[in-house]
Amino acid sequence: MVVLMGMLACKGAKNVTGVVKKPAPTGRLVGFHYVEHGTMAQPNFEYMLRRDSGKVSLYVFRPWIDEGWGDTVVVADDVIDHVEKLIKDNNLQNYQDHYSPNMQVLDGYSWSYQAEFDDDVTLSSGGSNAGPGDGTLKTIGNYLDSCYVMVKGIKRNE
Repeated sequence: MVVLMGMLACKGAKNVTGVVKKPAPTGRLVGFHYVEHGTMAQPNFEYMLRRDSGKVSLYVFRPWIDEGWGDTVVVADDVIDHVEKLIKDNNLQNYQDHYSPNMQVLDGYSWSYQAEFDDDVTLSSGGSNAGPGDGTLKTIGNYLDSCYVMVKGIKRNE
């Protein structure tokens, strides 16, 4: 019953802080962070991508990936360029500051993301038991998972 109420509450997410248009980034993506917590313990997953000193580092915490417990790898520049394109093409600057369900949910998940650009634009959003619903962050997470798996040479049975 709690799960059903939580699902119903998440269907009609509302913005707590109002709709505020943020400037669209024009610079290059230099940092990206995305995390989801399903409980008060460790995150379900976490990704950090950073362009610094001529290299791009990808930190992945994803318990279901073999060896993926807080590991950092170096990836090609096109990885962060692709994430930048997804952010800009899907207008993540239009995400609300915070998402929450119409009804109180006592158990569930929370998430947040932040993207930093070299033009001093920082985008961020988060939520508890609700989100934008467009799937862009999930797409980015899946892409970063695949990049990590490829760099590490991990064989997955799917």
